[in-house]
Amino acid sequence: MRGKPCGKMNIIIRTKNVELTPTLREFIETKISSIEKYCRDCQIDDDPGLTSTTEAIVEVGKGTLHHKKGDVYEAQCQFTFNGNKIHASTDADDLEKAIAAIRDDLQDQLTRLKGKKLDKNRK
Repeated sequence: MRGKPCGKMNIIIRTKNVELTPTLREFIETKISSIEKYCRDCQIDDDPGLTSTTEAIVEVGKGTLHHKKGDVYEAQCQFTFNGNKIHASTDADDLEKAIAAIRDDLQDQLTRLKGKKLDKNRK
């Protein structure tokens, strides 16, 4: 069973103590936009004319500028679609690892939400 597409995905990227290079922007957009396919089955409204927008607000950066053992990067994402909101955040020693971790966390949350919707429909 496939749901209808979520519509256009809007990704807002904010940085803190990190420069947003084109390479970093592309990496974030690729990772975050790949979870859009998981929101198709988590549809709330069955109105075929409804066009929903999917929005992801991604915040990346260094938490502080003074760590004794290297840099610590933070990544947070608030993912909004079809009236649902999910949130993921993590810390890592590499910015790309942190972004990949929040993508995996969001994917797990969407999979659980899909399971809840399917169980609710079966009752």
